[in-house]
Amino acid sequence: MFDALATAIDELEIGVDERELGAVASLRDRLDAKLTMAVASFDHAELWDLDGSVSMAAWLRVHAGMTQRDGERICSTARRLRGCPLTTKAWLDGDLSGGQVAAIVANVSDELLPLYAERERPILLALRNLDQRDSTTYMRHWAARAKAELERLRADDAPEPEEPPSAVHLSPLLDGRGRLDGDLDAETHHLVRTALRLAEIRDVDGEPARTPAQRRADALAAVCRFFLDHQQTRSGGRHRPHVNVVIDLEELRGAGLGRTFDGLPLDAATMRRLLCDAGIHRIITDGRSSILDYGRTTRTIPPAVYTSLLLRDLGCRFPGCDRPGEWCEGHHIQPWENGGSTCMPNLVLLCSRHHHRIHHPGWHIKLLPTATVEVTDPNGHVHTSDPPLRC
Repeated sequence: MFDALATAIDELEIGVDERELGAVASLRDRLDAKLTMAVASFDHAELWDLDGSVSMAAWLRVHAGMTQRDGERICSTARRLRGCPLTTKAWLDGDLSGGQVAAIVANVSDELLPLYAERERPILLALRNLDQRDSTTYMRHWAARAKAELERLRADDAPEPEEPPSAVHLSPLLDGRGRLDGDLDAETHHLVRTALRLAEIRDVDGEPARTPAQRRADALAAVCRFFLDHQQTRSGGRHRPHVNVVIDLEELRGAGLGRTFDGLPLDAATMRRLLCDAGIHRIITDGRSSILDYGRTTRTIPPAVYTSLLLRDLGCRFPGCDRPGEWCEGHHIQPWENGGSTCMPNLVLLCSRHHHRIHHPGWHIKLLPTATVEVTDPNGHVHTSDPPLRC
């Protein structure tokens, strides 16, 4: 079946034609529906745990080549639709588009899900002739009416539902930048809005004019930098530039290109700005996997060795894991109590979850001279993690 599907895709030629393009997009939408339902079943059975993945989204990133954001989106949709059989069938049959499904998922909260499940049929009939934009508007109004209805039905002596807590998300993007978004309660929204307004600086003559969004971004950086410069309760107060960067001696003398501990490249202008007021620490390296060797003198990994591990591994080296270095611990491949040394060829970074996993019976880990990591699971399958790519 899959060979036939692959052959059909290979042989498919989409003409520059409105009807052909729409037809193919519709077919792809139905395929997305089937994939989402398969993800729902796979996730519900927690089969992603068999190869050590930390979540269904992480499994999709490794095995399906999805971004973390796309993996989380399909998982969220799959979980919500498990309680909506008519909506699922309408999507599979092509009576509902993926955009309309997204509008439903975005507006049907856990609180409203039972009410939506009771009224799926009339809602789907109302959505049938609407486009994606109008479907979103319809679902927003439906959600508002449904919330009001639940409030009327709630007994007078029942406790009022708690307002959802504020949440902020900061996600790395594929190009090294980051995306910041959040959902703030009214008080926090006013607080942040006022702080950004007061921290904004007008455009200086001769500078390119900034948009309001750019001014808010600069103001946010100013607020964070002010806090880091003046806080005294955490280690690192007045320790500029509040980030750790790596630069080779030749680059320091020349072009000035550097990177973060996570391997994200930093251009020369950024490095020059950071180095204007920074503490510089020297680490002498010798090859890819041999930096420092503390031998048998200590079991605890000294800070300098841990820093070297961050430089080499960047993050958890368990195959398929995406945990960054600050979430990780150093692991002795040959246990210290069995003669293993506290040296780079015998150490590897693992996140807490995989550090525990590798100590379970049947799991084995090996660090090759090329810095490739091999993990053997209890079934004898070998999983590999190539050395992280550096710029």
